[in-house]
Amino acid sequence: MNEQRIHLKSYFGFTKIPFTKYMWATKMFDASAQREMIDGLHLWLETRGTAFLYGPAGVGKSITLRRFREEIDDRRFDLFYLFNLRVTPTGFLRSLCRLLGLPVLYHQADLFDAISAFLGQYEERNRKYPIILFDDGDGLSDRLLEMLRLMANFSMDSEDRFSFILSGTQKLALRLKEPQNEALKQRIGFSHQLRGFTIDDARNYVRFHLKRAEAPKELFTDNAIQMIFNLAKGLPRVINQVALQSLIQAAIKRVENIDENFLKHHVLNNSLFDNTLQE
Repeated sequence: MNEQRIHLKSYFGFTKIPFTKYMWATKMFDASAQREMIDGLHLWLETRGTAFLYGPAGVGKSITLRRFREEIDDRRFDLFYLFNLRVTPTGFLRSLCRLLGLPVLYHQADLFDAISAFLGQYEERNRKYPIILFDDGDGLSDRLLEMLRLMANFSMDSEDRFSFILSGTQKLALRLKEPQNEALKQRIGFSHQLRGFTIDDARNYVRFHLKRAEAPKELFTDNAIQMIFNLAKGLPRVINQVALQSLIQAAIKRVENIDENFLKHHVLNNSLFDNTLQE
């Protein structure tokens, strides 16, 4: 006869599963590095123009931008969000037209002119200032980056009728330094690198999730949190990954507290993780 199946929530007494990405932006953990980026964006809004945000994959750029989106005054600003930018210039413009509610025209030049005219008149017609957020911009080709420059040029040479935010990794930051992208780089009024958690952030982050789940705060020992932080290099996505793996393994092994020894023998031996931390 099979044993009764265990569940994470009932085994640990969780009211909700911790360390998942499913959370309202306003209820997210307020890390110091993420708060610095949001504060910088609010200040940038006073100057308008073009902003560039970058950091390693998993550092929390998208989720921090979600929080910024929730914080801006929607009586004064409209923010349009576009991602998955690995497309042709024409495909990019068509996606942008759909986002803005414009007819999808056939020719690339007509698409560009329609978008530029629409954004140029947006604030006057809607009494709100338009901001376009291009998230995960690493997939943008040089041709698309040049198109963004032309859009920025259209806005800046008269006045800033609209602004845009470009987000990506260090790979995109390096590409912006290349000669063919120099003109776009010069139009960036605010650039900010989002860094990973400090060890204090990591401790508070783990406790934040455990508190939300109404779990005992000693579920992860301090040494275990330190080990997770070292493995994750401060990246919240990896902290979530290792923490969830630890919880699942602990439930399988019927363990109620996760310490350094448990991590070494039941989590860090997984091929996904850095085995050098076991030594």
